[in-house]
Amino acid sequence: MKELKSSSSRLIRLFKQSRENWKETALERQQKLRALEIKIRDLSLSREKWKKRAMKAEKELRILRANSVDAQKKGKKFQSK
Repeated sequence: MKELKSSSSRLIRLFKQSRENWKETALERQQKLRALEIKIRDLSLSREKWKKRAMKAEKELRILRANSVDAQKKGKKFQSK
């Protein structure tokens, strides 16, 4: 095995520092991932809520239009008599 030029105490310090940096980076990534998962969950729920609200409004609009057409037809029947 090739001998290293740096002292073992220096290598130990560098390896330890590298490990700590890796841990910190992994923790930051984990926190960011969790925050994004929460955001996705909240946005999905909000999207579903608005989708249901839009569908309900469209249904009500169709009913109102159908009632309006029926009323107009009935009005024309009364006028022709």
